[in-house]
Amino acid sequence: MLFTNVWYVAATSDELSGRPLPRQMLGRDFVLYRDASGQPVCLSDVCPHRGGRLSRGDCDGNGRIGCPFHGWRFDAEGRCRRIPSQADPDGDIPTAARVDSYPAVERYGLVWVFLGDEPEAAAPLIDMPEYSDPRWRRVSFVDTWAANLHWSKMTDLDHVHLPIVHGIDFGGDNPVRPPDHRVESGPFGFRTRIESRPTVTSGDWRRMRGQRTPVSSQLEFMLSGFCLRGQVEIGGAGSGYFNVFYEMSTPIDEEHTRMYWHFFRSFMLEPENDAEHLRRNLRNIFQDKANAESFLPRRAPEQPDWPALKIDREDRLMTAYWNLLQELRGRGWQIDRQALASCDAAGDYRVIPSPARTAGGSRWVFAPVPRIAASASRGRAGLAAAGDGAV
Repeated sequence: MLFTNVWYVAATSDELSGRPLPRQMLGRDFVLYRDASGQPVCLSDVCPHRGGRLSRGDCDGNGRIGCPFHGWRFDAEGRCRRIPSQADPDGDIPTAARVDSYPAVERYGLVWVFLGDEPEAAAPLIDMPEYSDPRWRRVSFVDTWAANLHWSKMTDLDHVHLPIVHGIDFGGDNPVRPPDHRVESGPFGFRTRIESRPTVTSGDWRRMRGQRTPVSSQLEFMLSGFCLRGQVEIGGAGSGYFNVFYEMSTPIDEEHTRMYWHFFRSFMLEPENDAEHLRRNLRNIFQDKANAESFLPRRAPEQPDWPALKIDREDRLMTAYWNLLQELRGRGWQIDRQALASCDAAGDYRVIPSPARTAGGSRWVFAPVPRIAASASRGRAGLAAAGDGAV
C-alpha cells in the first residue's frame, strides 16, 4: 500500500553531488543530482527514447544530465535540450522527449522530493525547529529495513510495545498498561501525549531524574516524510531535559523501507556524549527493526479496514494511522498494486506522474502508475472520529 502526492526523503544532503545518484522509491526508479547552482534535482530515471538509465550517464556544467546510450541531455525540468545525432542537435527535439521532474528541496540535512502530480493538495513539509537551535545537540542515522513501510511505522505507533520490547515501563500497579490518552487528528497527521512514572533508567541519565518522577511523552505523526516525532522529558516533569527524535520513512518498494533519524537532546551537549546518545537510541531502533522485518504478511494489509483485533487503549494510535491512510486512498493517491504488477509483467513500464502532467499540452512516452480511483465516501469521517477521541 504505497501513496503518491507525498513529500518523501530521498537522500541525505551528504549523498548528493554533481554526479547522478540512482534511487528507488515507491517501487519506481529515480535519479538525483545537484544542478549548476547546487540545488537538488529529481527526475524519473528512464530515458523516453530507449529506456536508458539516466543515472548511468553524466551531468554537465549546465545542470543537465545525459543518457549513457545516445547522449540525449535533459534539464532540471525534465525537458530534452540536446540530441547529438540530429541535424540541429539543440533545436530538432520531439515534444515527447521529456522525463518527469519532481519538486525537490533541501532541509534539515535531507533532500525531500514530492512524488506526485497534486502538490497544491499535499501536506506541507514538516518543521524541525531543533535542527538549527544551538540549545540542542543532534546525532543522525540512516538504515534500510527489509520491511514494508507500514510495519516499519507501526513499530513506533504503539505504546504497549515499550515495556515488552524496550523494557520501558509505565509504573503503577500494571507497568505494562499505558496511561489513558487521547489522540488528536487533523488532515495530515495526529498526535498524543501520555504521562507516566516509569522506572528510572540506568547510567548517566539516571542522575537527571528522581525515582518515579512523572515523565511526559509526546508522539506526533506527520504525513510528509511519513515522519514520526517523539519527545520525552527525560529529566521528569519541569526538568527541561528533553530527548526528541524525528523518524522519516521512505518506501523503496512494497517490502523495503529506507529509514532516516535525527535524534536531539537538550542536555549533556558536549560532543563526547554523542556516542552514548546514539547508542541508547539505536538499541531501541534495532529492537523495532527485528520486529518489523518479521511481521506477516510481508507487504502489510492492503485495505485500511483490515479485520484485525483492536483493543481500545492499545490501538488508538494505529487506528488514527489507518484512518489517515483511508483518507489518502479516498483522494485517489494510492497506487494500485495489482494493476501495476500486471503492467510490469507485460513490460509496460509506468512512472510516478509529476506536476507537469496536470498542465497538459505535452505528450509523454511512459504512462503514469495506475491508482485506485478516488471515492467521496471515504476519508474525512474517520479523521473526525479520531480527533474526537473515538478511535
